[in-house]
Amino acid sequence: MRIKERDWRLLSRLKPVALDRLCRRILDEAQEIIASAGEDDAHRAYLALFQHIQESDELVSLAFDDWRRSQAILRLLVWRREGLITDEEFASLTQETQRIVEDILAAASSR
Repeated sequence: MRIKERDWRLLSRLKPVALDRLCRRILDEAQEIIASAGEDDAHRAYLALFQHIQESDELVSLAFDDWRRSQAILRLLVWRREGLITDEEFASLTQETQRIVEDILAAASSR
């Protein structure tokens, strides 16, 4: 499913912003994992951090890899679900793209 050129250009401009938001969140969560480690919990914290990084890497890949116009709706679905695009930014997209994303997310949440 291809989105309109206007939406593709907007998403391409927002991509570094959304990536930064996700990376900031991942780093903040990593800091919480590290900070919660007690004196005798270094190994447990390390394992938790390692798992967090692996899961986060999968999310970064899902949200940003394979950057093509034909994959833009899929990337946008992840951005919207993960809060990587603001309501204002989302509202800047065409009504058609907004409707497609909202319909898919609504259908997924009703399962």
